[in-house]
Amino acid sequence: MKVQIEAEGGSSTAESRERLLEAAGQLMAERGTTDISLSEIAARSGVNSALVKYYFGNKAGMLMALLRRRLGQGMADLQQLLKMDISPQDKLRIHISGMVNTYYQYPYVNRLMHELANEPSGDYGKQIAEEISLPVAKAQRAILEEGRAKGIFREVDPLVFYFMIVGACDQLFHSRHQARHVFGLEEINDDLKRRYVSELCNNLIRGISADPRAN
Repeated sequence: MKVQIEAEGGSSTAESRERLLEAAGQLMAERGTTDISLSEIAARSGVNSALVKYYFGNKAGMLMALLRRRLGQGMADLQQLLKMDISPQDKLRIHISGMVNTYYQYPYVNRLMHELANEPSGDYGKQIAEEISLPVAKAQRAILEEGRAKGIFREVDPLVFYFMIVGACDQLFHSRHQARHVFGLEEINDDLKRRYVSELCNNLIRGISADPRAN
């Protein structure tokens, strides 16, 4: 069956799989929604939609694979960040900048996680928690505890901090239509992204500082 599939698609299994993932990501980014159909993905990728089941089990499995692809490097970078010999403030700045950059490149990521977490066809919620949400929350807690131990940060509730950061990093890109109608912005560009990161980091670090006057 594998030989037949490769012959029909005119490409290897890996290439066809990659084309499906890229097509799904492109469609969600362009349309600002995760509501895309298998037929649309197939048309964009040039790969038969029946192969989604062959490669991924179902559509949700394909989207989970895409989520891992988009966030995998960032999760690895986060673990390396914890080991860096830099201040807790700089660790937070790098972490927040990384999250915003991810949402800037792939604005559908957070919505996709919410939808997959509620997907009844598999244990995607557990997978997302174990592979993405929990490692991020643990990393944030470690940075907060380091800052607290050094007298740099005040005591901060890690649960509140986690949802505050995720929400702030995603909101600018999730609400592009509001930016257009309220502020007349036709696009979220790189300059706005940088200004957003700077303001967010400054306000956040000042807010959790043991001595706000020092920031």
